[in-house]
Amino acid sequence: MKAETRPDPDKLLALFSHDTGGLSRGRLKIFFGASAGVGKTFAMLSEARRLLAEGRNVIIGVAEHHNRPETLALFDGLPVLPQKTIDHRGVSVREFDLDAALQLKPDLILVDEYAHTNAPGSRHPKRWQDIEELLENGIDVFTTLNVQHLESLNDVVARLTGVWVKETVPDVAFDEADEIALIDIPPEDLLQRLSEGKVYVAEGAPQRAADNFFKKGNLGRLRELALRRAAERVDADNDAFSAAMGQSEAATGDKILVLVGPDALSERLIRHTKRMADRSRAPWSALYLQTDRHETLSDKARLRVEHHLRLAEKLGGRVVRLIAGGAAATILGYARHNGFTRLVLGHSRPVWWRFGLPSLSQKLMAQGAGLEITTLTADQIEVGSRDPIGHTLLATPPRTYLMAGVAVGVSTLLGLPFREMIDPDSLVMLYLTGVVIVAARYGIGPSVLASVLSVAAFNWFFIKPYYSFTFDNISYVLTFAVMLATSLIVGSLTARLSLHVRLARRGEAESRLLYDLSRALSAARGLEDIGDAVQRGLTAAFDVEVALWNNGAQITGVPEIDPRELGAMQWVAQNRQIAGRHTDTLPSARALYVPLPSEPGVLGLTPRDRDRQFTGAEWLVFETVASLIASALQRARQSLEAESARVETENEKLRNVLLASVSHDLKTPLTVMNGAVASLLKMRKKLPREAVDELTSLWGHLTGLQKFVANLLRMAAITSGQLKLNFGPYLIQEIAGAALQRIDPQKGDRQLRTLTAGQIPMVNIDGALIEQVLINLLENAIAHTSDDGIITLSFEGDADRVRVRVSDNGPGLPAGEEAQIFEKFHRAGGLSSDRLSTDRSGQSNGLGLAICKGIIEAHGGLIYAKTNPTGGASFIFTLPAYTHPV
Repeated sequence: MKAETRPDPDKLLALFSHDTGGLSRGRLKIFFGASAGVGKTFAMLSEARRLLAEGRNVIIGVAEHHNRPETLALFDGLPVLPQKTIDHRGVSVREFDLDAALQLKPDLILVDEYAHTNAPGSRHPKRWQDIEELLENGIDVFTTLNVQHLESLNDVVARLTGVWVKETVPDVAFDEADEIALIDIPPEDLLQRLSEGKVYVAEGAPQRAADNFFKKGNLGRLRELALRRAAERVDADNDAFSAAMGQSEAATGDKILVLVGPDALSERLIRHTKRMADRSRAPWSALYLQTDRHETLSDKARLRVEHHLRLAEKLGGRVVRLIAGGAAATILGYARHNGFTRLVLGHSRPVWWRFGLPSLSQKLMAQGAGLEITTLTADQIEVGSRDPIGHTLLATPPRTYLMAGVAVGVSTLLGLPFREMIDPDSLVMLYLTGVVIVAARYGIGPSVLASVLSVAAFNWFFIKPYYSFTFDNISYVLTFAVMLATSLIVGSLTARLSLHVRLARRGEAESRLLYDLSRALSAARGLEDIGDAVQRGLTAAFDVEVALWNNGAQITGVPEIDPRELGAMQWVAQNRQIAGRHTDTLPSARALYVPLPSEPGVLGLTPRDRDRQFTGAEWLVFETVASLIASALQRARQSLEAESARVETENEKLRNVLLASVSHDLKTPLTVMNGAVASLLKMRKKLPREAVDELTSLWGHLTGLQKFVANLLRMAAITSGQLKLNFGPYLIQEIAGAALQRIDPQKGDRQLRTLTAGQIPMVNIDGALIEQVLINLLENAIAHTSDDGIITLSFEGDADRVRVRVSDNGPGLPAGEEAQIFEKFHRAGGLSSDRLSTDRSGQSNGLGLAICKGIIEAHGGLIYAKTNPTGGASFIFTLPAYTHPV
């Protein structure tokens, strides 16, 4: 098989994960139709009953039967989830109970009307978002959808039927469904069902619905749209499968760029681009060029821009914002630099005041060589949606126009004393200066007024006859015209320059904010410092109240938070998505909540102005700030971990020094005391019976204490890296025999068994130390088995290693203690089943297994413990096999 035709394993895995829903995500099946009445709910219920009969856990979350007998019959036997009641302005509204569904977590839930708008106060504004959360929690969902509710087809349906549908679903949600079931009937059958009352419409309006929406021509067009959209989905699935199998894809290599503005035509442009991209399997982006005109837009126009950009995101496009002066050059430069092949833009009739200047679309078509440019013409409604011609002039506050008049008055007062001494033409500069000042401070509108007033004032006060608009010299007509033109041009250029300066200052202020915040966060040493830096950096800059959480704990912000706000914050922390104020999730919240990347934290921003709406540019800043905060939290955590590790290392060094010092100081006197007691015991026949018993007990304690001191010295040598290993080839059975011989006096009535599996190679070890390991493990097994217990020592060859196992039939290991028992001085909660080395007094000293671990790891081996399935515990360690030198 050729390399280029081999199946792509990554694409096959992605395709399989999508088809199976992955390990946690549920599957979505949409029953799709051309209009109401085709039988979507009936088909959904029928499929659910079949799955219920097969043993699936199926419930109805919400489904509309509209009192139709054949639909009601399908409800029998299907459990129905009670709906919740939401009070909105004194009216009780029944809605789907998302929290109850998540708590029940059935295999499959039926949620009718995918495009439904939830009542205010719900977690999500739209039902499709409820379904998305169900899918994220591993619940399969059946739902229904009509073609007119698809966002990209909204304008097409409106033009075909004359009805604008307000409830829409993003095409991305539709495209990501695991299965689409097309429910289709001919228009004649649907009209028959309507006449029989089997199609739900508003009460008392069946005839009106039939006359308007339910026309045969409309239904035929909607049916065609539904069939075409379903076919596009099938084609996309086939292309994905072909690509995964290594076959050629149907992609054309196109990239589409649509230009977005504040006018209503932008919505149609975005939807048209989405349909173009779907047909050509091409990626697409929406570009908004923020020129100096953006600063003069009304609040409504700016909100329309944000609405259009969010619509592009909902439909799967990438949003791009650029700040530039020359629109055509910037657009073409960006398109060519980023490999776009198509431009989509709107075109409307030029307004009279442009004096025949080319429009943006005309400039792009003239300069866009090599690009395919598609233009859509605005209709009358979309043209009427634009801001009025004089909006730029009228949007400026009235006070600024008053200041324009004041500036003209001041210029006049300054020139009056000189009107008999200086040629009037020279005094024109006074008025030009006033126009420049007005334009720089107040913008283009007041500068236009100042230009007109300046010409009038100049004629009234400085041209003879004074105080009239008449003049003796006809040449003053040219003077007035040049003065007006010059004033308008200078004022316009000055206003534009001033606007660019303000934009540059705003960008500089934003960069300065991020820079200062980054420096402050870099210097922060703890959570409180991070919270203070964020509070100082954002509060004044954006006029907001800031709250910050990490791991569910509040770092900064108002101590007492409203339960609904707290719920929004917890939802963002759990789902890692932006939610809250003016978003698609929990939009009724007062604050906007932004998750911190790679951190279990949330940034909350509450504007002090309750009516304020954050712009898309501010969202980008907030997301950047969230990334900076996340990095600071990671540095703080790593700093704490490093400090903790440093302290632990210092403590370990101090502990080792103390162990070595104490051990050396105790070794000599213990040896002398042990020898003295041993000498007294040799004369036990001359001593009373009670004295002999006391000396015997003392000798046992001294022997155990000597062993403990020896363990301390050995442990200190291991942890300090000073343990010397004398490697040599040994048979592990010989080492085990020596250990068994030394341990024999302690075994009592217990059985010690040895097992050998196969041929055991020689091992390269320090024989004395491995013998000590076996002794410690055997003593540990003896201490934790009954007098008639069984201890098994087994050997097994495994490739280039030898595995040794010490097993017993005692009480086994405490749950969760398998790894901790190898730590120094670890006692498993003081339980009688402590798997620790013991001295002759029967007291655990907590070092035996730690010494075993240190010796085995020094040999390059591995040691671990586990509980046997039939009871008791096993301690297993491996040693490297001996290899003969070449």
